[in-house]
Amino acid sequence: MRFFRCGPLFLLASVLIAWAPDGSALEQCEETAGRFASIEGEVEVLREAGGSWHPGDPDAPLCEGDTIQVGLNGRVAVLLVNNTVLRIDQDTQVRLVNIATNSEEISWVDLSKGAIYTFSRQPQRLKVITRSLMALIKGTEFYVRAEDERSYLSVLEGSVQVSNEQGAVMAMPGSEVVAENGAKPRLRTVVHPRDAVQWALYYPPLFAVLDGHGGHLPKDLPAFLAKAVEQAGVGDTASAFKTLAQLPLSERDGRFFLYRAALQLSVGRAAESAADIREALRRDGDSALAYALRALIAVVQNRKKQALEDARRADGLASSVATKIALSYALQADFQLEAARDELSAAVRTYPDASLAWARLGELDLMLGNRRSSLEAVHKAVALSPNSARAHLVLGFSALAEFRRSEAKASFARAIALDSAEPLAHLGLGLAKISDGELVEGRREIEIAVALDSNSALLRAYLGKAYFTEKRAPLDATQLQLAKSLDELDPTAYLYDGIRKQTENRPVEALRDLQASIDRNDYRAVYRGRLLLDKDRAARGASLARAYRDLGFTELGLREAGRSLDLEPDSAAAHRFLSDSYQGVRRREISRVSELLQAQLMQDVNLNPIQPSLAETNLNIISFGGPAAVGFNEFTPLFERNSVKLDTSGFGGSNGTYGGEGSVTALYDRFSFGAGAFHYQSDGWRPNNGLNQQVYDIFAQTALSPEFNVQVEFRRRVSKEGDLAFNFDPAEFLRDKTNHREQDTTRLGLRYTPEKNSNFLFSYIHSDRTQREQVDAVPIDPTTTLSSNQRGNDVGDQYEGQYLYQRERLNVVAGFAHSLVAQRADGAVTFFDTTFPEPIVNSFDSVGEIRYTSGYLYGHFRFPSPITWTLGFNYADYQEGLVSVSNFNPKFGVRWDLSEDFRLRAATFTTVKPALVNNRTIEPTQVAGFNQFIDDINGTKSTSYAGGFDWRLTRGLFLGGEISWRHLDDPVLKFTPDGGQAADLEDRREEVHSLYLFWTPEERWAVKAQFVYDRYRSEPGVVTDSGQIPQLSETLSAPVTLSYFHPTGFFGRLGGSFVHQRVLRAATAPQISGNDSFFLMDADLGYRLPRRLGAVSVGVKNLLDSRFRYQDDSYREFRDEPATGPYFPDRIVMGRIVLNF
Repeated sequence: MRFFRCGPLFLLASVLIAWAPDGSALEQCEETAGRFASIEGEVEVLREAGGSWHPGDPDAPLCEGDTIQVGLNGRVAVLLVNNTVLRIDQDTQVRLVNIATNSEEISWVDLSKGAIYTFSRQPQRLKVITRSLMALIKGTEFYVRAEDERSYLSVLEGSVQVSNEQGAVMAMPGSEVVAENGAKPRLRTVVHPRDAVQWALYYPPLFAVLDGHGGHLPKDLPAFLAKAVEQAGVGDTASAFKTLAQLPLSERDGRFFLYRAALQLSVGRAAESAADIREALRRDGDSALAYALRALIAVVQNRKKQALEDARRADGLASSVATKIALSYALQADFQLEAARDELSAAVRTYPDASLAWARLGELDLMLGNRRSSLEAVHKAVALSPNSARAHLVLGFSALAEFRRSEAKASFARAIALDSAEPLAHLGLGLAKISDGELVEGRREIEIAVALDSNSALLRAYLGKAYFTEKRAPLDATQLQLAKSLDELDPTAYLYDGIRKQTENRPVEALRDLQASIDRNDYRAVYRGRLLLDKDRAARGASLARAYRDLGFTELGLREAGRSLDLEPDSAAAHRFLSDSYQGVRRREISRVSELLQAQLMQDVNLNPIQPSLAETNLNIISFGGPAAVGFNEFTPLFERNSVKLDTSGFGGSNGTYGGEGSVTALYDRFSFGAGAFHYQSDGWRPNNGLNQQVYDIFAQTALSPEFNVQVEFRRRVSKEGDLAFNFDPAEFLRDKTNHREQDTTRLGLRYTPEKNSNFLFSYIHSDRTQREQVDAVPIDPTTTLSSNQRGNDVGDQYEGQYLYQRERLNVVAGFAHSLVAQRADGAVTFFDTTFPEPIVNSFDSVGEIRYTSGYLYGHFRFPSPITWTLGFNYADYQEGLVSVSNFNPKFGVRWDLSEDFRLRAATFTTVKPALVNNRTIEPTQVAGFNQFIDDINGTKSTSYAGGFDWRLTRGLFLGGEISWRHLDDPVLKFTPDGGQAADLEDRREEVHSLYLFWTPEERWAVKAQFVYDRYRSEPGVVTDSGQIPQLSETLSAPVTLSYFHPTGFFGRLGGSFVHQRVLRAATAPQISGNDSFFLMDADLGYRLPRRLGAVSVGVKNLLDSRFRYQDDSYREFRDEPATGPYFPDRIVMGRIVLNF
């Protein structure tokens, strides 16, 4: 009888191609039922037509009517044509009576004896018949065992109707049905239903290295054991078992039981293996190999503490290749990857001929991002043992990470051919197929992987992610929930499920899952899965900030993103998280686009869209935050694959407001491309308050190698606006002011990653900006008016470089920046005086330049573990005409996690506002979570002091606050007595204190309450005397918002804000002083389209149409684009639609 341990099943391009009717193998069947996905041990097939048994062949199809018989110590996996995976246990006989591909037909299998476990996520119905019962199942996961007198059925997921002639029962998850011959089926509760399918689990290979060396057989090894080892080494476990069975009972010593235990473990017989291990320990209580095998069982069965104890004891008793490999798995399960790698490094130094140790070392190095050393180790393993399945598996993941998908597929197929029961090989092949755009075929491979190791939380999470990508709810939710239950400490499923729930209009639940993933990841935000062999690029591009913004809990998002960056400054996802969290936050435009720039520089090629509007500052779009502000990257798929993605949005509302935005992104292997456009037009809320914005963007990126990424971007912005500033008095504006701007920007970015812990970044930005401003007939006094026509052109170049070094408790960011802006301005100011016959014209034409150079160094240290220290400095030199500022700027910050629920932060730092050609930089934007780049005047020196706390009182109740003071020295030009000009510094003071309370009383409701005190004071001087800025502005605001989210997609929000403001201006200023108090109400109503197709919403600002006076932030932005809002004395209605294709 022939024996097949495994076969080259998945050298096939896909299962569908293998079943095509023109294949020669298929001609053996009238109706194909399926194929073997994995064979272990003795397997025979009885073809109904022929009536004779023949060995199971992984290359031949299974036909309807075939009977499969699995011998002792064997097991198989069968992939049926209806995409059901059927696992068959040892000593089992099952007949494939009818396997239907039509969901309306019932598939039928007849179980004569033994056990089967089925895994199916298709809507087909399946009937299983034994002597004692008939089970009717529809798309579920269950286990059936047939004995002579009775049958058992356990439901792992879904529901099953079980019946016989005596009656029927309905079995639900966690229950078991017992049906005895001639008796009605009865139900009973099972505490651990998955214990019934322990035989279907996969255990890492260890049998080949039990000799302790791994490179050759010991000379003192008895002949029968040597023969069994050789047989198992070529996959013939059936013969190996027979060889061991031939040894008389009287000659079986401790070594015999160890080898048999390892052999049993290789085919999933954990219970029998454990019995042999106990016998080996009874004979030798200090058997290191016995403890090593016991550790492997504990790893697979998720008993991590026991696994680590047994593995350490094994290695302490007698270190060997086997004990080192077992210890590496135990350490990996405990998330100690570097320690696991170090153990294998020690093993290969001692045993350089141990192929399995080299392969395992390569696997761990790849997990840690050490690609070069990983490849060296794996190639060594292949050289020692060309048929090492583990080595080819690692080669596959390495090739996949380097965009060599064809090589990856070939390596995974080779690994499957060598060990068809290896679930990670099927997972890898599935990921490779998905990357090539073969989503359905790739998902089928992941289903096979899950069937081969059904208790793996990680595989379940990836299958849930695949269903999510296919938009197959609720299958995605089921798998992610199973993953959580299988390993409550793994953050992967919580991350994916949080993203899923957010897209289903369940942000409260999404927030809880994201918080749970953070709690399980050393209290830092999670951006990717725990399968470190897979780079998981797509999931890292998903918008984690979205759940926080939907709920209005912006501060929570900012805290988590900032904390992540302190710990992982090289994380593109963390930078994107912070950038998204800054949306809608006042006076954070530089930091928002700077974080976006850093995210782009650090990202791998991907399909994540960059909305054209998000990369620009001060667009002055009236924003409806919360759930109505759906972003494009919210619809990012969780798998990276070659494809094209289109996102569009449109909006329209009161005051002649309308516009839209669209982007198309494409990914092909190591290239990604994106293009987009944005248009916004509005007449504004008062005369000459109109605004027209157009933005165009083209972006391309390529990975020249795994270490070297290059990207280039071209942007164009065209703006036209009237007088936008709201200077307290609604009637205080210029009726005949227009401003035209055109800006073309070219950006080049480079990232070089020589090793996992080091990154080099380079950014070059060129900007050509032209502005034309015209003001007509501005009254100066009763007889005089002024008109002006000015044109300016700024051409700038900005060069930046940065080095990032990352370790577990230490990271360093060092860099430099240099910018040079050439300025030219010309125009004329004309005075019309009724007492003079001719106008007075003052023309001007000037040139100048701005130079800015800086260098910086930031270090983040975790010592002791709950405390993160930030120490650093920046040296800045700013030169613009008469203004010269050179300063050494120290940075200090501290975060202290007193518990997982209570955190303190404090910082003090000095900053010189840099000259940025396009308002962005790659220098770190925050210190201990406090933003350090405010939109001040270029060259402004500021010193900040800040503190804050964040307290999670319960799972759904959050309290926090922040206090900050800033002392500013603004550079100004003053006239000297001789008629010239001189630079001077004027003192300004700012303080902002805030308190927040966020509450999610239940899964559909969210409440937000805040209190913000903002005080600005300026010493009297030329700027205050002219009225450009007030001497004092004091604002108190208290917004309260109630939000509701229904799982069907509907959402609503009602908010109210009380605002009190006092403004004091110099007596010579043309604007008025005063104070005002008002209360505003806002409302949103919307619906998320099914299957993540988009969202529609309508929002109203100032619902009660209140009139009031208010001073916006224009006066302290000191930019050509004023910062308007967030309050307007006019009811504004806006409708919006976002579509994702």
